[in-house]
Amino acid sequence: MFEKGAFVVHGSNGVCHVESVGPLSGMGAGDKVYYTLIPVYSNGGKVFSPVDNARVAIRALMTIDEAQALLERVDSIGELLIIDEKKREEVYKQSFYSGLSENLVRIIKTIRRRNTERMAQGKRPTASDERYLHMAEDCLFGELAISFGITRDEAREKYSPLFDLPPCDEKI
Repeated sequence: MFEKGAFVVHGSNGVCHVESVGPLSGMGAGDKVYYTLIPVYSNGGKVFSPVDNARVAIRALMTIDEAQALLERVDSIGELLIIDEKKREEVYKQSFYSGLSENLVRIIKTIRRRNTERMAQGKRPTASDERYLHMAEDCLFGELAISFGITRDEAREKYSPLFDLPPCDEKI
């Protein structure tokens, strides 16, 4: 269980601050224990997540050492293998909601390569690719920012080049 004051990564909300842990008063939730989370990069709003929630991944924020180790492994983390184009968005969705930072790296690398290849063919990025790239980058760079004690924009500027890839001849 996460303690009040901790930073966590929660589903599509990204980095959140644990405001409180306990039953929700006056909301008909009974004795069930919830995290009250404040998304760090969203203005206003709270997220109420059951402590025993199995549907939405919630995990501790990466430590500085874990974040550094992830960045050192970026080159060795493979892209997503997508054989059926009709299932591309489903693969992105499963990877994103897994809650694993390595999967965010996979999404970013996959979509950046795909966008480079599409642009070389005179095509624009797809709406789905743009949406998942934005979500993955916001979540990953937001987490790196908190871990390293910098702003999300500084994290994006400093670490984004690590994810740039040359075009690939292989078909995804």
